[in-house]
Amino acid sequence: MGTSPSAARLEVVSGNATGMSIVVDDELVIGRHAEGPGRLADDEEISRTHARITVDAAGYCAIEDLDSTNGTLVNGLRISAPQVLSVGDTLELGQTTLVVKEVPTPVALEKPARGERLQPTVVPGAAHQPPVARPQPVPPVAAEPPPPRAVTGEPPPSDEPTAATPPALPPLSLRLEVDFAASEARLLLSDDSELVRLVFDGRAWRSAAALPSEKGDAV
Repeated sequence: MGTSPSAARLEVVSGNATGMSIVVDDELVIGRHAEGPGRLADDEEISRTHARITVDAAGYCAIEDLDSTNGTLVNGLRISAPQVLSVGDTLELGQTTLVVKEVPTPVALEKPARGERLQPTVVPGAAHQPPVARPQPVPPVAAEPPPPRAVTGEPPPSDEPTAATPPALPPLSLRLEVDFAASEARLLLSDDSELVRLVFDGRAWRSAAALPSEKGDAV
């Protein structure tokens, strides 16, 4: 006997409930604490609340895992989100294997009347994200011109630091006279400078009192 066009039918092909036919027209919770066929003939490998099979108003049948210990497999793959089922899909929960034999016929989309917008059908398990607002480009802001300066005879100020101009230095000449016999040296920086006298005291040259400028040949 066939099922209602708005219901799904699954058949147990292995496990304690082998041969059982399960009809889902709204919701079926599978687990050890479930009622009726959801206990899968007391399958000890399923969690207390293992999975849930639902049929929505649009006619789509889906299964979701309820954080079970051993997980729920659809066609050999463990699911982490609601999965829409089709005829022939294989479900594995604990020691039980079920095969989807019938699924509801999805509600046909009617042609909208003129001026009427067609509403999309929500598919269980699909991620529904609100539309993301795209950032609008910000127009560039024109820089304001600097305020006009009063016209004066002085040059405009500069942000760079200016160093004071050093005074002009006179020309420098060096003249050295050494008297080895007297252990004495005389140093003259220019013709107009004072004579610097250096005396060797046996260990180092030391400055003596300045003497009047003298002329001599450099050694």
